[in-house]
Amino acid sequence: MKIKTQFKLFLAGIILVPTVYAVISLAHYHMTRPDRVLMEGYKQIRKMNELPMSERDSEVLLELLKTLPPRVEFIIIQNRFEILYSSIPEFKDRTVLGEHEIFRFMDSTSDNYFYQFVRPPLNDRKKNMVLISRVNRDDEHKRKNGHYSLIIFFTGFLIVFETFLISMTAKIFITISKSITVLEENTKRIAGGELDVKLDFEKGRSAGNEITRLTENLDKMRMTLKDDLERRTKFIMGISHDLRTPVAVIKGYAEALADGIYDDSEDTQKAFKIIGEKSEQLETMINTLIDFVKLNQTDWKQQLKKQRIKPFLMDFAKSSETTGEIFKRKVESELLIDDETETAFDRQLFSRALENIFTNAVRYTHDGDSIKISALQKDDQTLIKIEDSGIGIEKKDLGNIFDMFYRGTSSRRESGMGIGLSVVKTIIDIHGWQIDVQSQKGIGSTFTITIPPSQKKI
Repeated sequence: MKIKTQFKLFLAGIILVPTVYAVISLAHYHMTRPDRVLMEGYKQIRKMNELPMSERDSEVLLELLKTLPPRVEFIIIQNRFEILYSSIPEFKDRTVLGEHEIFRFMDSTSDNYFYQFVRPPLNDRKKNMVLISRVNRDDEHKRKNGHYSLIIFFTGFLIVFETFLISMTAKIFITISKSITVLEENTKRIAGGELDVKLDFEKGRSAGNEITRLTENLDKMRMTLKDDLERRTKFIMGISHDLRTPVAVIKGYAEALADGIYDDSEDTQKAFKIIGEKSEQLETMINTLIDFVKLNQTDWKQQLKKQRIKPFLMDFAKSSETTGEIFKRKVESELLIDDETETAFDRQLFSRALENIFTNAVRYTHDGDSIKISALQKDDQTLIKIEDSGIGIEKKDLGNIFDMFYRGTSSRRESGMGIGLSVVKTIIDIHGWQIDVQSQKGIGSTFTITIPPSQKKI
């Protein structure tokens, strides 16, 4: 459970339980306040003292009494001893009592009943009326026990509330303490350089809160750091390997010239020419590396500008067709996208990515082979493809062609550092797009760049 959720429950309990306690306290006070008597129906009977009696006083009185609870029994006596109405079985309506008969009856039954007298004021001063009501003591005893039950319930409620507060406090404390301990242990491991061992976040998985999820994110960070470290190592090894060859050639010819091995001026000029070519190659390689480092360090995303993509692709296709004529390749284009389709991209970066793919297509095709540049819209996505009918890519190489310094089986005879497609992948990632490749040995390759719908506007 999330820590935020636990705190919400805790605060809800702190607010809700005292509120319920206050409501119960008010209800209990209302039930036991001094102006209430033990008998049910007291309020209804008291209202008769407030009722002005008219000529139809008797009928109105009888209608009022019908609203009393069934357990309240009563008799209405007028003119001292005449029973006007009775719900007590021992007395009948319209009968006359003896002078002390009602009092003797009340005395003989007082062990079983509570009695109450009410004398409502009448407009007719010649008449007087008395209402005597009673309630069974057993019923009243049950009602009193009900009050005791309420007190017991109230006490139990407080116990439950305290238990809730203590348990929630303990749970939150244990959750936070356990999660922080796991987080602390794992951060120490990362700080100690243990990038090869997977972080142990199973201990805190049962807690399932924000802190334990930080450990999972830390493990992802560990993997990223590990990959970056491996790439850095591979980067340095690749630079060392690729720069060693031209440096060794330059050094060899320089030493030969210094030792006077080349006496002939023609051989000397040839040596100087090779040194110059290798120096230019070395300079090109260094510039390529610098550009690649800049590409990974600069925040290019802030420079992406929303613009129409079709005119850009038309310029690229036109330039590629001209290049194809020079290298004897059949280059054709098919751009089936709306003229007003817009997407956020950097023209320089995107152009570099497409040129790298197209240059590879030219390099790994033969005279007369075809290269097709196409663009279409499918499911609100923009798909840009560069297809060739060249030598293709080995199946075992497909998963690694975008890795830095990786050179496939077919490209090892070619010059280069194996950075071109890595640059392409980096540029596509900067734009938030996706690139895929499909290839078959001896048939050709297809590179597909997918621009998601959130990136374009029609």
